[in-house]
Amino acid sequence: MHRRSTPLYGVLLTVLGLTLTACGDDAESGNPGVSEGRAVKGGSGQESPAASASPKWEWGPALAMGRPSPQLYQPANTGGGTFEVAAKKIVKGTPEQAKSLHWDTVAPGELMGDTPYFVYFTYTLKAGKPRSPNADLGAHAAALDKNGVKVADRPTVHTGYVDGGCEVPPVYMGWDVGETHTLCTVFAGNESNPPKRLVWTTALSTDKDYMKAASWEWTTR
Repeated sequence: MHRRSTPLYGVLLTVLGLTLTACGDDAESGNPGVSEGRAVKGGSGQESPAASASPKWEWGPALAMGRPSPQLYQPANTGGGTFEVAAKKIVKGTPEQAKSLHWDTVAPGELMGDTPYFVYFTYTLKAGKPRSPNADLGAHAAALDKNGVKVADRPTVHTGYVDGGCEVPPVYMGWDVGETHTLCTVFAGNESNPPKRLVWTTALSTDKDYMKAASWEWTTR
């Protein structure tokens, strides 16, 4: 008959008791026993991260040049009025024009872009009465890549008045319902990374807001 070692038997009982206590604590606290950040298998059997990554937004269908956005806008900088907006055309400029436009510099002797894009929009007043008929409506436009990131910006001097660029518009004294104005603004871009979409929106300027807005395929002349 074998005799049990009393000290060793006591140690085994202590360890077993601690293990059972720890398991009970997990069950009471609701801890499923999966470490933070570990992959968890879903119903399909595939692993998905416990903390999901930020959603990837996708563009909706692009409008053709000349077609108006399906929604109407009330830009704050006009001081009133409801407008229909359509992208009319994008004219790709030259590096020589960029040098003549007095663009901002990102470094001594280095302009913020090597390619100007002269972007024309038509604005039709559908209702209301703008108190500022010559507002900078081009401020609501954006030139974005396939991920909704800006790849061309309007420079501080964004009128684009240069030979072969934006035409100087008339000074409007008012704006009647049904009247359409064609206005141009310039974007400073780079030949190596042209935009993919042109957006006009009065929503907040996040990637999500831009990609939810109506947009036009970036096609140049």
